[in-house]
Amino acid sequence: MYLKRLELAGFKSFGARTTLELAAGVTAIVGPNGAGKSNLADAIRWALGEPAVSRHLRGRNSAELIFNGTATRPRASLAEVILTFDNQDGALPVDYSELELTRLIYRNGQSEYRLNGTRARIGAVQQWLAQAGLGTNSYAVIGQGTVDRLIMGTPAERKILFDEASGEIGRASC
Repeated sequence: MYLKRLELAGFKSFGARTTLELAAGVTAIVGPNGAGKSNLADAIRWALGEPAVSRHLRGRNSAELIFNGTATRPRASLAEVILTFDNQDGALPVDYSELELTRLIYRNGQSEYRLNGTRARIGAVQQWLAQAGLGTNSYAVIGQGTVDRLIMGTPAERKILFDEASGEIGRASC
């Protein structure tokens, strides 16, 4: 299973609908400063269920995830992120070779999830993500700050990151 397509509309700096087609094996997105790389990573984390806007998505609240407009483009009424996963290898035990996860948030604060176009409860989405190993703490998307902590951190700080990634932190108290 791999992320095949990322679509954004009205998410942060992506006012217009933007689609990225990703080939199997793509592990990084690179580009110059200001190109929106961090916003792409934020979009993926958010669609995967990240609840901590201020801590992980570089915003004060959910409304800041919605494109706020420019002098030439009006602000968006909602933010939408669609992740399309290729499941041809059957990594998920479902009868679909392609799975689409959509997360939306509206300016009035309402939000919703969709699985393959059908509205879904957050619990169903979280269960599906857990089966896929794609929860918010899975390290499926590693941001620049985490990479910096790995490179610049002390051995003790690196150990904490590796323990978090392997699920060792918090397991002892369970």
